[in-house]
Amino acid sequence: MARLFYTFRPPDSFSFATQLLTWSRMFRVFMYFKNHPYPHGWQQAPWMLAAGVRYEWKPQPERALEQLAPFHATHRDWMVGHVAYPMTAYVWPGISAKPCLCGFPDIYFFIPEILVWVYPDQVQIGIHGSETEARRIFEEISKSRVDLPQLRHPLSIHPVLTRKQYLDTVHAILHHIQRGDCYELNFCQLFTSDPVKISPVETFMQLPPAPFSLCYRLHDAYLLCASPERYLLKRDRQILMQPMKGTIRRGSNTQEDAQLRLFLQQSPKERAENTIVVDLIRNDLSRTAVPGSVKVTEWLKIYSYPTVHQMISTICSEMDTPYQIGDLLATTFPMGSMTGAPKKKVLELIDHYESWPRGIYSGAAGYITPEGDMEMNVMIRSLLYTPEAQRVYYHAGSGITCYCNPEDEWEECLIKTRQLADIRI
Repeated sequence: MARLFYTFRPPDSFSFATQLLTWSRMFRVFMYFKNHPYPHGWQQAPWMLAAGVRYEWKPQPERALEQLAPFHATHRDWMVGHVAYPMTAYVWPGISAKPCLCGFPDIYFFIPEILVWVYPDQVQIGIHGSETEARRIFEEISKSRVDLPQLRHPLSIHPVLTRKQYLDTVHAILHHIQRGDCYELNFCQLFTSDPVKISPVETFMQLPPAPFSLCYRLHDAYLLCASPERYLLKRDRQILMQPMKGTIRRGSNTQEDAQLRLFLQQSPKERAENTIVVDLIRNDLSRTAVPGSVKVTEWLKIYSYPTVHQMISTICSEMDTPYQIGDLLATTFPMGSMTGAPKKKVLELIDHYESWPRGIYSGAAGYITPEGDMEMNVMIRSLLYTPEAQRVYYHAGSGITCYCNPEDEWEECLIKTRQLADIRI
């Protein structure tokens, strides 16, 4: 039976979206998308939930990307899931596949039992069932109670590296750049908490607004993501990627904020960092594109978020007919904004200098539609948690180029942890 969509009208969409997230906790597998406004406006809906597993795809990673399109063609339904950073080892042989600290597999997609889209004026529920069943789900969500517990204690995390260890590592990476091994390398460090119990859904609710946020549960592993970065968008044969390189904090007043924004816009270091990644992505997209179709439609544009300003560029292409979604992932993953250039060499250096696993961090999560369209985010600004480990993990990184000051890179990583300052557990 095909998936059918039924439309309902809640009294208040925002309240319903919050009830929807609360309701999702009954499922062992779900992905809840919280899409805040974004200038391009290509999100499916402001809020979206994929819950329950009708079918799941857990391939052997060695051949996963070539098997993705055939699996999708068999079912022609919505697929939701992720591609974790360890898939790098199978796209780029010679790189080690370090497992995720919270147990997320290298690649996983599921066809959900239930899809719910929440728009400002209506709700759509997609199921393989009748309108009566859809109405039962709508009413069940509407009755969900949002009782936030008393959250009193701040979430505290600390870097695994000492400041000296971090600076020494950045100096070592700069030595590689100075002798011509690479031009830019995205070096990430790991932050962790002491043993702690958190309520994942309530913690996710406290993350700051971001256009590619999602709350993802895969059995006993949780990902709480407030990503501002799109990895790729596919609409028919049109492809769009938006690397985010260049970060600066927000100001304490309007004048300081404007000065910081201008400083980021004019920074030689940040402009070089972003431009290097743009060139890398142009090359990646050219491998599946109609010749001559790769274009930079937005270069070094500044976008402002609650705690930071970000520099973003937009690169588009038209995918050539011989290629499928697995080919698109195989030729662009891992994304240039989280690696550097040249990609093969920086992957080797990342493998050497990052002794902790990235896991699902700096991978991608999102959905594939029945028509084969796709949208994936970049997994940054994310908390990882399992009740068994009782520990929160958080990664933060920055691009190292010949222009960088190691002290500033350390500060940039700390800036990226400040979005956690108001979280209570």
